[in-house]
Amino acid sequence: MPRVIPIALQQHLDQDATTVCLCVRIEPAAPGYAPVGVTTLDRDLIVELDGDSNGSGLLTYRAAIGLNSSARVSSSDMSVDNAEGTSLVPEFDVPVSESELIAGAYDYAKWTSYLVNFEDTTQFVELARGELGQVRVLQGMSFTFEMLGMTKRLKQTIVEKDSLRCRAIFGSQPLGTPGAEVTQRFPCGREVAGLFVGSHVVEPGEENTVSFSTALSEPDGYFKPGMLRWVTGANAGRVYEVEEHKDGVLSLTFASMFPVQAGDQFFVRPDCTKWKDGPNGCKTWFGANWVLHYRGEPYIPVGDTGQVNAPGASI
Repeated sequence: MPRVIPIALQQHLDQDATTVCLCVRIEPAAPGYAPVGVTTLDRDLIVELDGDSNGSGLLTYRAAIGLNSSARVSSSDMSVDNAEGTSLVPEFDVPVSESELIAGAYDYAKWTSYLVNFEDTTQFVELARGELGQVRVLQGMSFTFEMLGMTKRLKQTIVEKDSLRCRAIFGSQPLGTPGAEVTQRFPCGREVAGLFVGSHVVEPGEENTVSFSTALSEPDGYFKPGMLRWVTGANAGRVYEVEEHKDGVLSLTFASMFPVQAGDQFFVRPDCTKWKDGPNGCKTWFGANWVLHYRGEPYIPVGDTGQVNAPGASI
């Protein structure tokens, strides 16, 4: 991207020896987490880098132990600019814990990188900005984060494709609906707030991140599929999909981030299968008016009866 280098910094860069370092500001997308700054310098920098249009304010850019950055790939076409950074899992140098990294608190965070003269911090230039990819923790020793440019969003599909199953998120409302948790251009339209049932874990299963017995009294299959939101415990605030519900035992589609403990409280509700027929299908929730809410094309002729999507389609 085009950038304007301050005259003083350019004069400094033209010298035989320079005192510059790289600073990266990371603003988590998850609520409740403060911005974090890291630098390749061997000491912390407390500086205000206002290259961000919103004003970044004073921030301590910490000298993270073991921080290593790859070469940054940038092009003049519409390719996604990218770089990758690796650092040791912080304990004292950066206010980021391993559990937060594993829980995804810094996934898809906004980042801005600067070139700074650490002897005169008024001399700096913004190099790039974008979003982080998924942060990966390797054997509890180090973590890796991918730094993607702003053109990444232009690679996303923004139009709908044909599909046999419904494409709408169950419970989504029209764009601009006040207080709606999820809004879509082509929404489901079903109110789901009243479907949640509160309960707690009676006993974790053999795989204590996947299955557990509960105090639920609903019949088998009522929460198949379902959505579960943890209220207390190590997983509090996280939402998981329910794959199986039988004899009061819930099984999650994907393992929870942390082990489930007896007494952990949660809310769970049934979800839609995204098919027009069958238990918890569209007709279950809308009856004869299902066609007004179904955001799919269930009558597309498909040669292979086992194929879920029409060729080239996605759900």
